[in-house]
Amino acid sequence: MIKRNMTLFKWDNFFGGLWPLATLVIIYFEQITHSYAWAMAVFSVCSLSTTFMEIPTGIISDRIGRKKTLIWAAVSIFICFALWALAGQYQQTWMLFAGALLWGVSDALLSGTDEALMYETMEELGRPDQFDVLYAKSNGWNQVGLGVSALLAAGVTYYFSLQTLAWLSCLLAIGQLMIAFLYIEPQKIQTYHQTTSFKHFLIAYRKLRRNRRLRFYALITIFDRAVGFASHRFESAYFSTLIPDWLINLARFCKQACGTISFFLIPYVKKWGIIPLFFGSMVANVIIRTVGVCINSAVTPFIMAGVNLFYGAGQTSGATLLQNEFSAAQRATMKSIISFMSNLVQAVTMFFLGGLADIASPRTAIFFAVLVKGLVLVSSLFVLKKTATRK
Repeated sequence: MIKRNMTLFKWDNFFGGLWPLATLVIIYFEQITHSYAWAMAVFSVCSLSTTFMEIPTGIISDRIGRKKTLIWAAVSIFICFALWALAGQYQQTWMLFAGALLWGVSDALLSGTDEALMYETMEELGRPDQFDVLYAKSNGWNQVGLGVSALLAAGVTYYFSLQTLAWLSCLLAIGQLMIAFLYIEPQKIQTYHQTTSFKHFLIAYRKLRRNRRLRFYALITIFDRAVGFASHRFESAYFSTLIPDWLINLARFCKQACGTISFFLIPYVKKWGIIPLFFGSMVANVIIRTVGVCINSAVTPFIMAGVNLFYGAGQTSGATLLQNEFSAAQRATMKSIISFMSNLVQAVTMFFLGGLADIASPRTAIFFAVLVKGLVLVSSLFVLKKTATRK
């Protein structure tokens, strides 16, 4: 029966990406708040909410099970989208921030739980070495969902307003909730309920702190993903200074198409090695974004869409490196500790990028984000080379 999860992961990721407002959400928020700083502050609240909920929800996932956790995550995101749609309808900024709190709850519940359920499903099927392939294929369908969303958004925004996109997003969120009810709970999760929640957290924290390899990859993940996600959310504000809003969605479609290809190529490129794929994707990301920002023309959004050709390799190799180091009983909690730190950095970065755009320009904000990602990459490669030299 648990084999059914393998198909459900793909549909879950597809519906998870089916958010038509995604590409233009910052522009939508700016129309309500009349400030890029406050628009990005909504996502800062999302990140802070996730941050404070990460540890409790990771423990909850390890103790009550993956299925129930995913159901509550889907309920939270549906209510969030409903509040954001109402915020635009009635021009109420407080609804944006109320929705942001629920986004954080949903994100925290989902964080670690989805990957843990994948890993445990493959373990129960006797194929843990195929986790990376399942992860890649499932996330490929997330890119398909995002691509479909971009096409829907391009058509809707050409004829209607962003408000219509907000309500459409709310309606489509029901699909992810339906999928969550169909998952099969791994039998193994039932054996992890023998310690108190606080002790469970301490065990996970100590194991993370004492594992040198895990610490290294965790730090890279924290800073690279925090800055990367912040710039991803904000880039539409930069693109709007170069091309019309409806064309931004076509550029985003190209980006998601590249992402889909990148994930579906994983079974063929995994032989190159996890570590080369992990750092190679980071190098490509920095180079492509730098070229796009320097050109600064109508082709920039389409050039920067190319970063997603390497997104699948980076995400899959990163997740595999972490999952291979996590302990079985604290798998979701350990991922939540890492996400806790990442979301904290992300919250600060998002508000800073919005403020920088208000003071200088959206292009300056994106350039700053690329610079930080470059510094993280150079620092990581330096440490990696130094460690290899010692051996």
